[in-house]
Amino acid sequence: MKMDPKLRAALWIGALALTLVAVRWADKLTDVTEASAGAVAEATPRARATPGTTTGQQAPALDLGKLRRAPAVDPNGDPFGARSFRPDPPKGKAASSAAAAAVPPQPPPQAPPLPFAYIGRLSEDRDTTVFLAMGERNLVLKPGDVIDNIYKLEEVSDSAVVLTYLPLSQRQTLSIGTP
Repeated sequence: MKMDPKLRAALWIGALALTLVAVRWADKLTDVTEASAGAVAEATPRARATPGTTTGQQAPALDLGKLRRAPAVDPNGDPFGARSFRPDPPKGKAASSAAAAAVPPQPPPQAPPLPFAYIGRLSEDRDTTVFLAMGERNLVLKPGDVIDNIYKLEEVSDSAVVLTYLPLSQRQTLSIGTP
């Protein structure tokens, strides 16, 4: 059965009105039920204070100075420049000598551990080829070969492979054991 659009709109408006009336009635019913049940505390209206007037209670004073931001050292400086978050050193000769004695010198940079695993070697006359694994890569190297511009294979002996870490020019030894 097809309904007239005007009748449908009237029914929707009527249903909406009934819903609003039911919500209002339920709200009043809840207030009456709580009051008759002996509610613990009654709602008290809050006094609204306007600036310059006072109510019965005094509000604590706000220190708005705490909200102010300290001025920047150089407001026109580089916002992405280097910053130091270390506190200023204590002033005075005794404090400076104590601070200098407390900070040990930094050790020199060291090469990272070798990322290679020894697989094997092939010796033919005076020519030696070494097989190393570096992660998923298998490398076939001879003395003098450079790996990724980071390591250089210096020498191969029966017990070790000597490589140089090029960024620091440090020699490192990879033990291969005796065959």
